[in-house]
Amino acid sequence: MANSFIYELTMALVPGALAGYYFGLLMAKQAKFNALKHEALRCVRVIDYMGDERRTDFQHTERVKELHLIASELFHLKHRGAGEKLLIIVRQVTDLIASSREVPVETTASNFARWQKELRALRPGWRFILPWGQI
Repeated sequence: MANSFIYELTMALVPGALAGYYFGLLMAKQAKFNALKHEALRCVRVIDYMGDERRTDFQHTERVKELHLIASELFHLKHRGAGEKLLIIVRQVTDLIASSREVPVETTASNFARWQKELRALRPGWRFILPWGQI
């Protein structure tokens, strides 16, 4: 009777503890990915611009430099697809800022809306489900 109880307790605790550890690890990885994604969104949202139908003037673009660092961290965490998409957005943002004298503000506003939509759509890489690797 005592052996059966110990056996059943062990068979319940060991898999339960392993499953709890695994799902905790998944949640930590998901939280880290979401934090990076939301930080990238903030970096795009704080870019301040104004203009008319002929040109756009950018006021605050300091945080654009941080987007490269966020992409680098996504690559480090093995989220290659998300990192590549973020680098494409970074290139588009820096190109737009460099050519702002010739871009109408409506084009700038539509680009910003598209970039935010693309950043919200970022998904973790498939290695996210593996129990080893960086958190």
